Amino acid sequence: MEMLFNDIRYAFRIMRRSPGFTLIIILTLALGIGANTSIFSIVNAVLLRSLPYYDPSRLVKITFNNPGIGLRDIRFSVPELEDLKSRAGIFEEVSVVFSASTNLTGGKQPERLELVGVSPNYFSMLGASPQIGRLFGPQDFVLGFAEAAVISDGLWHRSYGGDPNILGKRLRMDNDPYTIVGVVPAGFRHPGTTVAKDVEVWVTCGFSADPFPKPARNVRLLPAAIGRLKSGIDVTQAQARLTAMASELRTDFPNDYPPEAKWSIEIQPLQDSLVGSVRPQLLVLMAAVVLVVLIASVNIANLLLARASGRQREMALRMALGAGRFRMVRQMVTEALVLSSISGVAGVLAAKLTLSFIIHFVPASVPRLAEVGVDRTVLLFALLISIFTGIIFGLAPAFQAMKADMTAAIREGAQGSGYSAKTFRLRSVLIVSELALAVVLMVGAGLLLRTFWGLLQENPGFNPSRVVTASFWLPVPNDPKTDVYGDFSKRTSFIRDVIRRVAAIPGIDRAAMTSDLPGARPTVTAALVIEDRAADSSQGLTAEVIRVSPDYFMLMQCPLIRGRFFLESDETGKQDVAIIDETTARRYWSGIDPVGRRLRLGGNPSLPLVTVVGIVKDMKQDGLDTDGVPHIFGPIYQQSGRPMSVVARTTLPASLVESQIRSEIQAVDPGLPIFNVRSMTDVMDVSIAPRRFSAELVGVFAAVAMLLSSIGIYGLLAYMVGQRSREIGIRIALGARRPDILKLILGKGLLLASAGILVGLVLASAAAPMIATLLYGVHAIDVTVFATVPLVLMFVAFLAIYIPARRATMVDPIIALRDS
Repeated sequence: MEMLFNDIRYAFRIMRRSPGFTLIIILTLALGIGANTSIFSIVNAVLLRSLPYYDPSRLVKITFNNPGIGLRDIRFSVPELEDLKSRAGIFEEVSVVFSASTNLTGGKQPERLELVGVSPNYFSMLGASPQIGRLFGPQDFVLGFAEAAVISDGLWHRSYGGDPNILGKRLRMDNDPYTIVGVVPAGFRHPGTTVAKDVEVWVTCGFSADPFPKPARNVRLLPAAIGRLKSGIDVTQAQARLTAMASELRTDFPNDYPPEAKWSIEIQPLQDSLVGSVRPQLLVLMAAVVLVVLIASVNIANLLLARASGRQREMALRMALGAGRFRMVRQMVTEALVLSSISGVAGVLAAKLTLSFIIHFVPASVPRLAEVGVDRTVLLFALLISIFTGIIFGLAPAFQAMKADMTAAIREGAQGSGYSAKTFRLRSVLIVSELALAVVLMVGAGLLLRTFWGLLQENPGFNPSRVVTASFWLPVPNDPKTDVYGDFSKRTSFIRDVIRRVAAIPGIDRAAMTSDLPGARPTVTAALVIEDRAADSSQGLTAEVIRVSPDYFMLMQCPLIRGRFFLESDETGKQDVAIIDETTARRYWSGIDPVGRRLRLGGNPSLPLVTVVGIVKDMKQDGLDTDGVPHIFGPIYQQSGRPMSVVARTTLPASLVESQIRSEIQAVDPGLPIFNVRSMTDVMDVSIAPRRFSAELVGVFAAVAMLLSSIGIYGLLAYMVGQRSREIGIRIALGARRPDILKLILGKGLLLASAGILVGLVLASAAAPMIATLLYGVHAIDVTVFATVPLVLMFVAFLAIYIPARRATMVDPIIALRDS
C-alpha cells in the first residue's frame, strides 16, 4: 500500500511539473466523461432502472386486438374486464386506465387538467402510498364515478400552495363535484401514456353506469388496462393462458367476435410498453458518446506517449538504478489513473450541473424524465468509465516503458533526440484508430442529419405557414342530463359560433375546426366495410377518421384532387358523406373512381353507409415521418367528439392572437379552458422533435470527434517534426528542396488519414444498418453520406497535417545542427 501511495505522490509531482499539459488532459477527458455521465443518467432512468412500484416485474400492459382486420390496441368491454379478473386466472389485480382531459372550473380562470380514470384497486396494485390523506380503496367502488379524487403533488402546490388542509376540499371538473381525499408523493407518476402531460388528477369508476352505457360484451368503451400477474406466473405462461381464453370466448360468443377479426388479448411487461419506442434512439446516443470518450482516450494516449518519449532517459536511468520494468509500468498506469480519476470527478460535477439544461432539450415524448438524476448507478458508471479510460490511455506509454532499451534511451537522451521509430508506429496506429472511430460517428451523424433535413423539406400535403391553432375539450359530465353538449344540435351550434367569432378577429382571414391536428396520430381508427366488396372488407381494411368543418381544406390549402369539399349543408339528418385522401383511394379503390362509392365506418351493419364525395392530397396527419396511412375525413356537423382544435389562417404570430382567440371561444362557453395556442409549424415540429434531438446531439458529438482527430494527427506530426528537426536539417544541408520536405511530411500524414478513413468506412458500413429504424427516406448505406464524410474528414486532416509540414520546410539546417 505504501508503494501505491508513493506512486500516487510521484504522479502528482509529475502533473505539477507540466500544469498546462495536465490541464489539457483533464479538460479533454472530463468533457468525454461528463457527456457519458449525462447521457447514461437518461438511459439509466428511462431504460435500465426498474419502475418505481412494488414488484414491477409482475406489472403488465394488457391490449386487445383485431389482427384479422388490422386493428390493434382496440377498446374492450366491462364483461371482458371481468373475464380478465376471474376467468383468466393469472392476475392478482387488474385496473382500467382511462386517460382524458378535464376542465377544472370554479377558479378565476378555467384550467385544463390531465386526468386518468381508474379502478379502485389501481393504487394498491402499484403499491403506492399517499403523501397526505388516503388513496382509493374498496370503499370507493360505485357503478359510475365516485366523488373521491386524488391529486398530484404538482397540482397541490400550484393551485393550493401546498395547503395541508386540502383534504375534503371540492373540485369541479367537467361540471361534476369531486372531493379531494389524498395527494400522491412528488415522485409518483402514472405508468402509461397520457393525453399531453403528467397526470394531475385521479378519479375512480366502475364504468357500468352514467356516463357509460349499460355493460354488454359488444359495448367496448374501455381504452386500456394494466395488471399484476400472480406470483410464479411469467409473461410467457400468462400469454398462453390469455390466447387460450380468447379462443374460448370467440367460440362461446360468436356474434360478439366475428371470425374474420381474430380477436385476441396480448400482454407486455409494463416497462417495455413505456420505453420500447425510445430505446433505439437512446442506445444510439449512448453509443455515440462512448465513441467520443474512446476518441478522447486515444488522443490522450498520444499525448502521454509524446511525454513518455521525452521521459525515456529518466525511465532508463531509474531502471539502471534497480527499478524493475513492472515497477515502471505500474507507475505509468498509476499516473494515468490519477488523471482519469480527477477528470471523472470533474466530469460528474459538470454532468450534475448541466443535466437539467440537457433534459430541457429532450423531447417530451421520452418517458420517465422526471426520474433522471445522478444516483449511485450513475456514479458507479462514471467510476468505471474513468478507470476504463485511464487504463486505455495509460497502457500505451506503459508498454513503451516496458520495451525500452536502456542503453539506447540514455544515448538518445544525451543526444537530445528521444525520437523512436517504435513510438511513432504505435502513435500512428492510435491515430488510425482515432480517425476510424471518428468516421463511424460522423457517418451516423450524417445519416441522422440527412433524415432530419429531409423531413424539414417534406411536403406535409398542406401549407402550415401562417396558421395558428388552439385546442379545447368539451366537458363530459357524469350525469347525461346535465351534459350541455349531449344534444348534437347544441354542439353544432357551438362549433359554428366559435368558427364565426374567430374568423371575425382582425388579422385572421379564415377559421375552421378539426377533431385532430396534423402531426399526431388521430384518436379514431375504424374498420371499413366497402359496399359491394364484403369479401375485401373482411381482410383488414382500416382508416384513421378525422372530423373537419367545411372550410378546413381551403384554410389548410390542401389540394382537392377530385370531387368536392364539404358544404355547410353537410350536417346531421342529411346524407352522410366523406372525403378520402390519395392513399385511401389508391389502396382500396385501385383503378376505380371512388367518388360516389359508399362505405361503412365500422363493422356494425346498423351503421349508416357514407358516400365518398371527394379526394384530397395526402396530409401528414401522423407526423412528417409517417407515410401510407389511409385517412377518411367526415363533416364535423354530422358527427364530432369532445376534443377539438380551431385553426385560423392569419398574418399575425400566435402570441398576438392568443388572447383574442381565447376570449372569443370563452364568449361562447366561459367554462372552457383553451390550451396549446401555437403555430401549425410548431405543431408539425413536435412530430419530428425526437429526430431533431438525435440528429443535433449526435452531430455535436461527431464535430467533437472530428476536432479531436484533427488535433491528434496534428500533434503526432508536430511531434515528429520536432524530434526529427536534426534529420530534416541534414537533408536540407545535403540539398533536399523544401517542397520535397513538405511532400515527405504531407505524404506520411495523408497516408495515416487515408488508412484511418478506409478502416472507418468499413466499420461504418457494418454499423449503419443498426440505426436503420431511426432513418426516414435515407438508406443506411447512403452514397452521399459515405462520400461526403471522407472528403470532409480528409480536408480537416489535411489542414492539421499542413501546419507541421509547413513548419518542417522552415527548419534552418545550421540552427538544427547546432541545437542537436
